[in-house]
Amino acid sequence: MSDEEEELVDYSRLLKKGPKRGTTSLEASREALFECLQAKPKLPKQCSQGVLLSRQPPFWTRITINKGTHLRTMGFSDKGTIYLFPEEAAFLVSRDALIVKDENDTLLTFQDFCMLLCDKETDGWITFDKYQVYAYLKRLGYIVTRSKTMIESEPMTERIQKTDHSLWDLFCNSLSSWIYKNRKLPLVWDYRYSSYRQVYSTLQIIPSSPWYKPFYKSLTRSFDWDVYKPTSGWKKKNPGTPNFQIIVNDIHDPMPFLHEQNQLFSQRLNQSNDNYQDIKNIKGNGPTFITALVGDAEGISFLRMIGDGVADIT
Repeated sequence: MSDEEEELVDYSRLLKKGPKRGTTSLEASREALFECLQAKPKLPKQCSQGVLLSRQPPFWTRITINKGTHLRTMGFSDKGTIYLFPEEAAFLVSRDALIVKDENDTLLTFQDFCMLLCDKETDGWITFDKYQVYAYLKRLGYIVTRSKTMIESEPMTERIQKTDHSLWDLFCNSLSSWIYKNRKLPLVWDYRYSSYRQVYSTLQIIPSSPWYKPFYKSLTRSFDWDVYKPTSGWKKKNPGTPNFQIIVNDIHDPMPFLHEQNQLFSQRLNQSNDNYQDIKNIKGNGPTFITALVGDAEGISFLRMIGDGVADIT
């Protein structure tokens, strides 16, 4: 059938409305189409709500109303409050499972979160490529979390506490500095720090690293996502060993260098490969991880990296 002979779709049937007097069926169909496009979808009853914490990095979302089962495998808790990373909030918003407003009570859309994910200064780690891999795996039903190997040594709770400064604290600090301006004060004049590690972290100029891994973070990349098969016994506090670990690459960028691959393989030593399917003519007993290649037109391709070979599992 040619395009000229193809029958036009009558969108007025969606609204169960007939054409008004004086209008043609084509005009009625067009008006019905515009009305359907402008209609706001009804959110499910089991829809959580949250607030985006300020318009500054790291753009976490604080959950104010928790409904449904999504948050059992997403986010992290601090003093009974659940916080979501940008990619988690964006995914739930795209699935109409979360309503997010900013501190000015303005409703945020999925497009707003896409802009955050495309901004390199969002939290210094998340990118839109990483989000695409995350959303793809979540839609397949996997449990996906930020890899343990890339999470900063500073706990999440400490980062939250450092953003909370009351006017009383600022007043006391200013008053103390004025009273004791001619006296030698401690190097760290802040009572928020309760351990030597926290105090020393404010004094260090060059990032410290263990003697057996010199400048480990600056030279070696780590995994991006830990992926788990959904099970009833899975817990956020104790997720166990991930079934798969993934690094994300742009399809036009070079593959990880040899020393990077060696470091990644070393993190997978003595871990079972039972979750991977056997590949013909390739031994799968060596350390294994997955590389996700993201392209504009090519979509997402997955490469299984093995200590003694590479295989395309797309």
